[in-house]
Amino acid sequence: MTELLIVSKPRGRIFKWIGGGVYKEYKDLISKSISDRVDDLLVSGSEYVEQRIDDGIWESHTTPDKQNLAVEKIRIWLKRYGSPSGSIRVELWNGDKTTKIADIGSKDVSEISTTGAEYDFVPSSTIQLDPNTTYQIKVWHDGTYDSSNYIAGRYFTDTEKYDIDLYLKFFIQGAELEVTLDFIYSGTAIKRLQESVSKTNVTIKDVEVNGQSVGTSLEKEDDIPQADNYTVIYVYDVDADSYSLSISIQRYLYYNKTSITLDDLDVSEAYLQEIKYGSDGGILRIDDDPDSDLTGSANETIQFTDILIPFRKLEWISGGGEVLILGVE
Repeated sequence: MTELLIVSKPRGRIFKWIGGGVYKEYKDLISKSISDRVDDLLVSGSEYVEQRIDDGIWESHTTPDKQNLAVEKIRIWLKRYGSPSGSIRVELWNGDKTTKIADIGSKDVSEISTTGAEYDFVPSSTIQLDPNTTYQIKVWHDGTYDSSNYIAGRYFTDTEKYDIDLYLKFFIQGAELEVTLDFIYSGTAIKRLQESVSKTNVTIKDVEVNGQSVGTSLEKEDDIPQADNYTVIYVYDVDADSYSLSISIQRYLYYNKTSITLDDLDVSEAYLQEIKYGSDGGILRIDDDPDSDLTGSANETIQFTDILIPFRKLEWISGGGEVLILGVE
């Protein structure tokens, strides 16, 4: 009688487990940049005559065809004669002088020089300006004055329109630079983003990732929504005639899981084959036994080629890295 014995050979599988807080770059950088110039509305000349302020002098300015402009300040030349009282007020009006838009600032007349000087009037809150729009700036004396006691401005006689010696200085507020990118990944890691920023004369006020603010910078340590596509918006201000802003964003996979078991691997047996420690080194513990800790330095690799190291559980006590595992079903 012949007996037939059928033996089932177990199947082995190789796993790579990355854990302990390891970041891995994913795909290429995505970059976006912007640069521009916004000149102040400045008038100048070499010949001028003085003009009493009294109940008002006006100067018109037309804004450039640019978005997100705001009034930083009005600068005007003023001179005091005698001892007038009250204050000089500066206001922003619409182009045909029918509607006052905002108060820009005021200054007590006692602060104005008797030899003449330039003075800045700075708004206490943001005054936004529309692009390619004509505005009127009104300067007037709110107080008492007469022919011997008054405040004078001046206008240039060698300019085409006899411009008042007054100029409007802009700044850009709340402008946005938008970077879009896809992040298609379906593994166990968490998606993270890391910025690289180069800027000149730019102040970043906020960074939004898919509508969620992460502060004024975007770091790979920041929690972000998990999505297949991202819109990153940089909100910025500019206080200069010219500026530039360049953003590059690197996608990262963040492996934050610190332990793994046979159940996680869905195998009956598992053996260590190789450990690649990360940039901070680390300690890998086997089966919750401190005596079995495997300690490695930064970027060190330990291979187990001549001996099988079985385990039921691996845990990164500190640091992290990549572990090559042989699993038996």
